[in-house]
Amino acid sequence: MRHLSGGLMLVLLCSGCAGPIPRQTSQDISPGEKYSRTLETPEAKAAAPGTGVPVPLTDSAPSYLTEGPWWAQYKDPELEGLIRQALAGNPGINQSRKRLEQAAAVARISFADLLPEATGSLGRSKSRGTTEAPSTFSLRGAADYELDLWGGNRATYRANSLSAKAAAQDVETSAITLVSSVVEDWLTLLSLREEEALLQEQTETNQMVLDLQHKRYSSGSARALDVLQQTEVLARSKAQLPDIQSQQEVTAHSLMVLAGESPTRALPVTRKVLPEVLPLPQAGLPADLLQNRPDIQAAWLRVLSADWASESARVDRLPNLNISLDYSTASTKFKNLFDVWALDLAANLVAPLFDGGRRKAEHLRQKALADERFQAYRDTVLSAIQEVEDALSQTYHQAEK
Repeated sequence: MRHLSGGLMLVLLCSGCAGPIPRQTSQDISPGEKYSRTLETPEAKAAAPGTGVPVPLTDSAPSYLTEGPWWAQYKDPELEGLIRQALAGNPGINQSRKRLEQAAAVARISFADLLPEATGSLGRSKSRGTTEAPSTFSLRGAADYELDLWGGNRATYRANSLSAKAAAQDVETSAITLVSSVVEDWLTLLSLREEEALLQEQTETNQMVLDLQHKRYSSGSARALDVLQQTEVLARSKAQLPDIQSQQEVTAHSLMVLAGESPTRALPVTRKVLPEVLPLPQAGLPADLLQNRPDIQAAWLRVLSADWASESARVDRLPNLNISLDYSTASTKFKNLFDVWALDLAANLVAPLFDGGRRKAEHLRQKALADERFQAYRDTVLSAIQEVEDALSQTYHQAEK
């Protein structure tokens, strides 16, 4: 009988090490060996084609902080100041940071479920009467621990830890998106300023031509139709100016909001012309996206988190064993408090017998959620590859144009 109980306990403990069934490699996405339009370098040719299997994360700092700012190639202090201000004060990225703090706190809470819980109390009571002691001191301590036989608490902790890592990747995604938006609006603003300057020059030229046409008409060398046509050309060029100025103000408002400031404040951008075009970076291989893009990493981490949450819901249908320890003592004198004491040790085995199918339904819901997140991961990967393909195609045809 002793050997039987020992074998049963070994089985229970080993079952706690079980986890969710890993997804098959065939289910993962094969992003292809190369893009349809790219400059093949010797490094790219030597690289092995991707397998579509996500690369595990490391606890390193975000790449946008460690690899150096790409926007520094523009060599514009005002732009760098705007980006620093946006990374510090933009409400969107600060929301992502707070969501990361929440996810990290949830992970710490679930980690606490793996440890025993202990409480203690010390009291003193006073009584009056001929048969009562004047005062009584009491001390009580209690500890409770749930044996994680099936690994349910560990599965919950792993699910929440992976969610926290996904939230960290969301912060990096927000930062990359924010910086791109700031640079895009900055370039748009400079483009509009150049367009305004060009339109002003064109308007002055049209006015000079109109004055010349008036002189020619006065001397009889031009027709009234020539004057009317040039007047229409001048009016069209003047009519375009308010639209360009309006777009400049709207873009300036957008930049201030991205920087976390009120759009009523003046934009600290004095530059009037566009910078030189930066060289097109190497696109690498499609499989590199699985390792480099934080939104893809976050999507995959949420798949793993949902798998562990499904495992936690599965083992919630199994029995659980709780061990409790209770210590108590009392005395009329504080110095004799530890002379008489009592210690209670109890073990409770609790198993769900009937819950109307609630636990089974929750397990099915978690499995469906994990599959949904896997499809979201596939969509994220495909959209990322499409973005690179679109950018390469647009750059290629723009060069042809």
